[in-house]
Amino acid sequence: MMISKVLQKVEEGLNLGNFSVHAKNVRSWGMNGVVRMEIIIKENNKEEPLFCLAFFPGRKMHYRPWIEIFCIKNTLESGTCYYDSPIEDTLLEFFSGALGPGGKIYIEYLCDRETAFGLALGYPPAATRQGYRLFIHGFTWFKDYYYSEGGHEGGQKLEGEKPLNKMAREKHVNNIKLDLETFLEVSSCWKTEGEAHEYVLRARERAMKVIDLIAAGEKEYT
Repeated sequence: MMISKVLQKVEEGLNLGNFSVHAKNVRSWGMNGVVRMEIIIKENNKEEPLFCLAFFPGRKMHYRPWIEIFCIKNTLESGTCYYDSPIEDTLLEFFSGALGPGGKIYIEYLCDRETAFGLALGYPPAATRQGYRLFIHGFTWFKDYYYSEGGHEGGQKLEGEKPLNKMAREKHVNNIKLDLETFLEVSSCWKTEGEAHEYVLRARERAMKVIDLIAAGEKEYT
């Protein structure tokens, strides 16, 4: 699906069963073609902000499209949590599907405690809560923006990029596999407790799942 079609669909509204989401305050930002909007979630006729979103449609021969998700509201007034919910999975799949080879997605993790914890301790991105989800949706190269580099970069975010071709994908997944194998070896002797212990156990589980996917060749990532 072309990124322009995705923009149109989200403006019209998406039905997520008991919830629906739609765009509000859609506006162009600056002269570079970026479109920004607020994503609103509606439940039982009550609306509240879910996150902000920016689209860049790309510029042929120079820049590929990207999507940024930021200012995420994890706990909704209804008590529903966004992270690890069907809402998150559905929207991530929807927006990821708008990006072709070389497309990028940036997701702010300021309020994503588990992802922030893992990245701060040097977990491979594909073993983190958010990075694993990005990998499943075809992103094989990652960058952690753990500090802002200028005036417009926003908060801490994880970038995922889809491979340009089969050769790039193979290189990326081989690097991911090596990083995850090292992580599993090193983390096996970590002494942790409480929340940190739960986080590392889940990260190790995700790491093994990704290694299995890579080894089995069960997923086409472009």
